Amino acid sequence: MDTKLISKVKSSLGCDSIDINECRQAKHANTRKAFVDMVILKDVDSGELFDKIHEIFEQHSLQRPYHDWYHTCCVVEGTIQGLRYSLSHDLLESDDQQAKVNSTILAAAFHDIGHTGVKDPDIVNISRSIMIAHRFLIDLGLNQPRDPQNRLIVPFMLETLQATQYPFTREPLNHYQAVLRDADLLQILEPTWFDDLYINMYEEFLEGSPQLSFEQFCSNERWFIEKAKFFSDWFHNEKKGIFSSVAIHRVQKVCEKVELLKV
Repeated sequence: MDTKLISKVKSSLGCDSIDINECRQAKHANTRKAFVDMVILKDVDSGELFDKIHEIFEQHSLQRPYHDWYHTCCVVEGTIQGLRYSLSHDLLESDDQQAKVNSTILAAAFHDIGHTGVKDPDIVNISRSIMIAHRFLIDLGLNQPRDPQNRLIVPFMLETLQATQYPFTREPLNHYQAVLRDADLLQILEPTWFDDLYINMYEEFLEGSPQLSFEQFCSNERWFIEKAKFFSDWFHNEKKGIFSSVAIHRVQKVCEKVELLKV
């Protein structure tokens, strides 16, 4: 890893002033609050459920630089934002709708719990995440609800989780899958974006491709962001403008800085 070049690019973009740990702590707290507000399960404390998911995530995590708990919180928070935008105001009055909301948010929470990095095909990562999630639900007695009021649809949850598998082989089947997939692609909009993508993600890619230069990685990331497809009404009505102006600008500026600062 060309740490000198990366540091120079980061500094030239003004990203040195970001307190990464503070951002991570704030994201965890904000995501927990949003989770508690949105997830409603009979006889289950949503705050305790969030904490248990965090605990099981750390137990099963392979300490991936990018696919970690912070990224998971970013995706969960984004998914909740998307669901809040997309769903009708009678959310809490519809058991079926609440069940799908619960299931989608849990899918977001578990979507990368089994991530091994980019060395393995993503189907391996997704399969591992599904197994861990299913075991977790069994251990909590949530896989076979005693009554319909429990408001969790396990097959729906696991199918929604699968929608994040990359490369994408199909379009999302419904707006729940669309929201989750879109949220998973928006790390570039976080204040920690440079460290997240150009240090942590790059580190994961180096494990699979040790000869990958930082310049080439930046070029690949620019292509990925510029070609990304989004499907949810939430993205197109709420996020498209900022994505077009901020995300695209960021990946372009990184490439420009690399070209300028490389020795």
